[in-house]
Amino acid sequence: MPKHQITYHIYSEKALLISWEEQTLDIISKRTTAEHQIKKLFKEEVYINQGAYSLLVVTELKMDHHVVIDLIDKRLQSKKLLEPTTSLWKLPILYDIEKSLTETLKPSCDVNEIISIHSSSVYVVDFVGFLPGFPYLKGLDSRLQLPRKTTPALKVAAGSVAVSNEYCGIYPTSSPGGWHVLGNCPLPFFDIHRVAPNLLQAGDQVQFYAVSQEEHDQLTAQLETGKVALENFKSHA
Repeated sequence: MPKHQITYHIYSEKALLISWEEQTLDIISKRTTAEHQIKKLFKEEVYINQGAYSLLVVTELKMDHHVVIDLIDKRLQSKKLLEPTTSLWKLPILYDIEKSLTETLKPSCDVNEIISIHSSSVYVVDFVGFLPGFPYLKGLDSRLQLPRKTTPALKVAAGSVAVSNEYCGIYPTSSPGGWHVLGNCPLPFFDIHRVAPNLLQAGDQVQFYAVSQEEHDQLTAQLETGKVALENFKSHA
C-alpha cells in the first residue's frame, strides 16, 4: 500500500474517513484488510462503515485524530499485513428474468444468454449497504450492465437477485427497489439473531447456479426448518 494511495479526512470529533485513490477490484481486499487491522488498534468499541473506496471509522470516545492517523498509517503501510480469510459462496438462484431487463437487452441477449452470462461470472462482495445485509457484488459482465429503472418498483421480494450499472445485488428483505430483477435466491441474507447478521462479508466471492422452481421451494423449506445449513453453501475462497 504506497502512502500516496491513502488519504485521511477528519470527519467529526469521533470519526475519521480513510479514502483510497485506487479504483480497481484490488481495493476490496485492501479495504477489508484495513478494516481488520484498524479494529485491532482500538480497545473500546469501534464502528467501521465501508464505502466503495473508503472506510468511515467511528469511536465511542472523542478521537485524537493525529495520534489515530499515525497509528493506522503505520499499521497499513506494514509489508507484513495478512489479508483476512474470505469465503466462496455457491448460491442457488431461480431465474425469472424481469421483462424490463429482457426488453432493454433485446436483440443482443435472450433469456438463456442472460442466464448463461450471469451464472458464469465470479463476483466479489464490494461492500454491504442500502439495506442491512444487501451485498453489492462486483464482477457483473458489461453486457448485463443497465442503469437503474426510471420508476422503481414499490415492492421487490426478499431474496431477489438484481442488477444495476456495474453491480449485482441481493435484496435481503422485501422493499422498494429500482434494480432489474434476474431471479430469486432462497438463503436468508440478514438475520439479527446470527453472530454475524450479514450472510455475506466484504471480500467474499459469489457464484450463482440455476435451480428449478421445485428445487427452490424445497431449499426454502429446508432452510426454514434447519434441515440444510448455510455452511453447505460456503467454502474458503
